Amino acid sequence: MFLKRFALTTLAAAPFFCTSMPASAEGMLTELRIGVLDHDSDLLRERHETSDPDINLEARFASPDFLSWAYSPNPLIGANINTGDGTSLAYAGLGWTFFLTDGIFTDFTFGGAIHDGETNGPSADSRQYGCRLAFHESFSLGYSFDGHNAIMLGIDHMSNASLCDKNDGLTNLGIRYAYRF
Repeated sequence: MFLKRFALTTLAAAPFFCTSMPASAEGMLTELRIGVLDHDSDLLRERHETSDPDINLEARFASPDFLSWAYSPNPLIGANINTGDGTSLAYAGLGWTFFLTDGIFTDFTFGGAIHDGETNGPSADSRQYGCRLAFHESFSLGYSFDGHNAIMLGIDHMSNASLCDKNDGLTNLGIRYAYRF
């Protein structure tokens, strides 16, 4: 529990320190995102974990030239830190942003995640994820106010794609703010 609180505090403070880091001036760090997610959301079933929200933090980096064939996705790292006793996860992957108009955009991500949830058996207040490592994907619809500030609504999902015996998966819904350098 101490480790989760320490990680939550550290990650919550990270955007404030990163905005003054020289990496953004060099063009490596391109965007920071922070948000609140409704943990274990699903309108068609009961919650199996906590109703405590997740804090989402994500950093995006400049797309390397060798990914231009794939529409220049941005490498990213992030975390969903549950504020209670629910599953938290860290993830890495690639993100694609497509502008539909000058302000409205869609955003897709795909990658891998590692989590601290149950893998061997569900309890009354947890899901059974089967594997410690899983796939992570998200979809967002957003609005960019200017060249730097945006807000988005999105869905975030983690599961092992049935590569392990159990595959309950975890889906979160939420809102995020993005700052582009």
